[in-house]
Amino acid sequence: MKPLFSVVALGLLFSMSGCLKQGLDELQNSNQKVMTSVDYTYRFLYTDTIQKGTSKQEILTDRVCEVLFKKNTVKINENNLDGFKTTISYDVNSVLKAGPTGSVTKAMLFATFDKLIKTDQLSKLWVYVTVSDVSTITPLADAPKLGSPGDFSKDHIYQVKAADGSTKDYLIRTIKGF
Repeated sequence: MKPLFSVVALGLLFSMSGCLKQGLDELQNSNQKVMTSVDYTYRFLYTDTIQKGTSKQEILTDRVCEVLFKKNTVKINENNLDGFKTTISYDVNSVLKAGPTGSVTKAMLFATFDKLIKTDQLSKLWVYVTVSDVSTITPLADAPKLGSPGDFSKDHIYQVKAADGSTKDYLIRTIKGF
């Protein structure tokens, strides 16, 4: 039984590895350096109680609530610099509740977020962009690092670098629509 299993496993291994080497574009020297989209979120921590009032009650701390902003994005070009002007807004459906249902409701999280964002405005946004395969992105000047909270209350410039070393700068402008 073991020899048959080994032969089948070996056959599967060889047949599956070949598909990764055929029909793929050669990207190691790609000159693609395109930014195609910008997305915005806001995050905050909250405490929730699971099975409240029962013997199985559990208090969960430092749960992350993420808010996905609605967006209206327009491509712009200013001073020969391509970019995106995005107006962000939100409603109760923008709030994502983490994990299992507990005593904290989506409406409660929305109320908390609404208070926080009125204070924070555009100063603690998490921004994500989509760029060409095998390219990298770097903040320029005082632009915040992407993928962590940053202040987007003013315009920022990011540089996209292609695999071949060529670069292109992009402007990100965030407009408060709330």
